[in-house]
Amino acid sequence: MNPKEIWDHFFYPHRVAIIGASPSSEKMGYHTLKSLKGCGFKGEVFVVNPKYENILGIKSYPSLESIPGSIDLAIIVIPSKEVIEVLRECGKKGVKYVLVISAGFAESDLFEGEELQKNLKKVAEEEGIRIIGPNTFGFVNLDGHLNASFTPSFSLLKKGGVSLLSQSGGICHLIMAYAIRENIGLNKIIGLGNRVNTDFCDLLPYLVFDESTNSVALYIEGVEEPRRLLEAIRGAVKLKPIVVYKAGKSQKADEAAKSHTGSLAGPYRVYQGALKQYGAILAKDPLELISVAEALSLQNPLKGNRIAVITLVAGLGMVISDLLEENGFNLANFSKSTEKKLFDLMPPYTIRTNPVDLGYIANNKKLCGEVIKTVFEDKNVDGIILSYIYSWSEDFLELPVEAICEAISKTKKPSVMCLDTPPGIWEEEKKRLKEAGLPIFTRPDLAVRGLFGLWEYGRIRDRFRG
Repeated sequence: MNPKEIWDHFFYPHRVAIIGASPSSEKMGYHTLKSLKGCGFKGEVFVVNPKYENILGIKSYPSLESIPGSIDLAIIVIPSKEVIEVLRECGKKGVKYVLVISAGFAESDLFEGEELQKNLKKVAEEEGIRIIGPNTFGFVNLDGHLNASFTPSFSLLKKGGVSLLSQSGGICHLIMAYAIRENIGLNKIIGLGNRVNTDFCDLLPYLVFDESTNSVALYIEGVEEPRRLLEAIRGAVKLKPIVVYKAGKSQKADEAAKSHTGSLAGPYRVYQGALKQYGAILAKDPLELISVAEALSLQNPLKGNRIAVITLVAGLGMVISDLLEENGFNLANFSKSTEKKLFDLMPPYTIRTNPVDLGYIANNKKLCGEVIKTVFEDKNVDGIILSYIYSWSEDFLELPVEAICEAISKTKKPSVMCLDTPPGIWEEEKKRLKEAGLPIFTRPDLAVRGLFGLWEYGRIRDRFRG
């Protein structure tokens, strides 16, 4: 069966039940219900808790069985010792997809937790139930207006083309806050938790078929079947880019993985080498993970390493040039026709070679736009980094948005932008540039790494398609 046909029932349910919903803000069941109520979900929501008749304005049922009709997705937020009995009730009700947020399974030090997880897997197999979890914050599908997590703030994220599979709910929350600040568009965010019967290799093929996902980010601590994961990555990268951050470099981090999600991280260098060999793009930290994934979700792969830098201030141009060299790029040598046009357009006291310095013409939006379009059109340029910074006043300095959008649309050349401003400055301009497909980073190192991801995926795709 096509993975999309299997997992769409999980991520696009029509009728959802929360078992363990609560009116108390001290309970996870309260926050999970609040998330589901506040995300714009178009389906029906049911709550199960025999102690109450009504929870947050929704009728409460004494049991799952007492809910009329079928349930597509059950969310379990109850003590771990009660989960298996409820899972059997899900089987009797015909529920095939279950999210188990509850903790207290293999990640705990107690022998009881290990036994509970073994029994959970056994019952799931007997009943034919797919589980995400246990010990997870949940999952979010922004494309389907579904926040099935205990964190309502995930609904504040902008919908985009990046889907995230993570073994850590904490990393998902770190990325959420960063993505909201940086206006990064996410699609599906999935906390795999202890992976009782749903792992990376189960969901990667689904995300490859998912039309709303353009790139996939993986946060990995450890897996029990690394070969299956690697094969899933190799199959996926032929169609979509996969960016990976592998944690567990130190011995202490390796040991911590056991208490976190119930799995050992494994030899870090072995993982790194294997992941790269099988087509993953490696990130150095969680913020780079999501930044590179966003660049890949918006831009075409980069076919060469000749880069043009266009900057508003010379210092940033120097910093970016150093970072480009560190990542294997070359500064492009402009063609004779481009050199002549830049010399004609720009005054003699400006830097008209690569990096191009717009500082002395910064208040002339039209002229800046002509320079940008000229550089984009150069046949010797494979990719571009634009670097603007708020230095004066928005009344004096304007972003040449129309020219940048025109250059991107006309040339289709991979490009990124480094742009940082005080809050409230150029917000509409940044929005328009993002809509045109331009990834925007506040840090020059992330801008360069975003461009590196585009170049790396160009090489990966050629290797695996060839």
